[in-house]
Amino acid sequence: MKPSKASLIFSFLLLTAGCLGGTPTAETEQSTTVQTTTTTQAATPTISNGTARTKAITYHDEQTRSLIDHYDDAGVGRPDAGVVNVSSTGIYVRVQQEYWYTSGDQEADGVNEATYFVNETTLRQVYWY
Repeated sequence: MKPSKASLIFSFLLLTAGCLGGTPTAETEQSTTVQTTTTTQAATPTISNGTARTKAITYHDEQTRSLIDHYDDAGVGRPDAGVVNVSSTGIYVRVQQEYWYTSGDQEADGVNEATYFVNETTLRQVYWY
């Protein structure tokens, strides 16, 4: 059985559909548009700023005292702290604390300063000044 002329033309058109437009050249402009929709919700940590601040102050005070407790006479001032950034995973707290010490005839004083990352399960010092 011989295929009809109409079915041959139909098959040819199906096989070549989209191919008869010619090959692209350097002068041919091609463009593609991609549309992406992203929905993000700013997650907030479940720890409060106040709790994060208290945790950072407590840890910083202990660290400062441990640095100077071997001197003849030493002391620390009251720590000052503030939240510097809140991310979806935790809170960054910067703490400053003055200290002084004497050893024999030498005296010194200074300020200890650090930034801490705090969340429900972690307290990590991320920067020491």
